[in-house]
Amino acid sequence: MTIHDYPRLCGGTFFTLVLQDLRQRMKAREHYKGDRDGLTDPEVLMGLIKVINPDYQEIDRNLLKTKANDYKTCKTSTGTYLPFGETQEIRAFDDRVKRDYKSALKEMTAFVCNYLDLGEAVGKATLLVKALIDLIQQDETIGASEDFYIGAEGQKIKKTALGGLKEVYLPAFLLGVWHYAVVNRKNNKVGQITYDEWCPSTGGGPRDYTAHMGEGILDGLHVNVPESAEQDDTDDDVIIEVVPEDQGQAYQSEGPAQQSTTSVVNNNPIFIQQTGDGNMVIPNYGTININKR
Repeated sequence: MTIHDYPRLCGGTFFTLVLQDLRQRMKAREHYKGDRDGLTDPEVLMGLIKVINPDYQEIDRNLLKTKANDYKTCKTSTGTYLPFGETQEIRAFDDRVKRDYKSALKEMTAFVCNYLDLGEAVGKATLLVKALIDLIQQDETIGASEDFYIGAEGQKIKKTALGGLKEVYLPAFLLGVWHYAVVNRKNNKVGQITYDEWCPSTGGGPRDYTAHMGEGILDGLHVNVPESAEQDDTDDDVIIEVVPEDQGQAYQSEGPAQQSTTSVVNNNPIFIQQTGDGNMVIPNYGTININKR
């Protein structure tokens, strides 16, 4: 069986599709006055890089302009300022998605809120999800049983199950696909034919996306979006239970009737937790179980 080179999921093709869902750009007059919307290709790519490495230090967008374009067009896989390929950044990102999913999800949620159009009128976010599913389904180099960490709690979903999705959480979905692309498709150049098909050459001018990925599939799919980068459960009643260190992980709720308990070990000297309108300061006696009702 011949494996076709089109279409292919990689970092560049993921980046290209994400760029179709950016917030509304500033008017030329606003740019002339010196204002910036932060939505240039280099700035968006730096946002995605910060999902991989939250400690990434942003650089002048002009320094990254050429590299960002080469990455988008799948002409390069690595390079100065690009922590892709066989790097410690990618290995650490892979480990964080698998072992500390909420931390990785927080970074992608910030990216989504800072850069993407989440409005319902046009439905760009929904089309982005559908386009990525369409791309994954058509990519013959991705096996039917390969996993994507796209569940809201970090659950793995196989490629074969993507066509049956009814509801997704946008940051979690994007995190899972971005993770797959940079971890499993380190050779970004495999997407060059795909980019050329999507964005035909204009003889040196800007290359507009003209493809129709995602259109006409998964009509019933509902895409949930965050209200803000700080979206959490702080409106819920929170009970703080302090557990002696020697008992530690023995505290775990069982059965559907009991409260959900998460054990968090933190070596900081003081924990501050807000409940409703009041604050509590709790010395660090050991493991803290946070129970939500």
